[in-house]
Amino acid sequence: MSEATAFVGTADNINQATLENLIQTCMGNQAWRFLRWPHEVKLLEPTKAIDYSCREGQVFDQKSELRWKKLKGEQYSVLVLSTIQLDKSLTPVGTAWMPKDLEANFYPKTETRFPKGLDYNDSSDNKLDIGQRYFIDEATGTVHFIALRVK
Repeated sequence: MSEATAFVGTADNINQATLENLIQTCMGNQAWRFLRWPHEVKLLEPTKAIDYSCREGQVFDQKSELRWKKLKGEQYSVLVLSTIQLDKSLTPVGTAWMPKDLEANFYPKTETRFPKGLDYNDSSDNKLDIGQRYFIDEATGTVHFIALRVK
């Protein structure tokens, strides 16, 4: 067994109020927000409010990433990738995850793979230093998830 362990968990068919509570409980107020619509994506600083009109999004910090996707109606599906178990209401996925932190390259604001580009505030006051974290199944060595992280 590896020295470092990680947690992967889910919550299915939850409403927006439960999603908001999970985000607050698991991530607090210091997590960056990445919101996706079919026509645009937005990267928001931790102080900015989440616009839940997006179909999917994620919040991430140094230890964790919480992703959500809007289902039919007003229900959501949530995936949490973390170096610690954040909330007992989450259903664990597997039991033996090994995290591996790596560097990540940030796309320039002019990157064409994002609709309308990627607009973010890169002021020196709150500059985002981004990395990625692999979640590896310890039994098989297979990478199942890759999460964003703040370095």
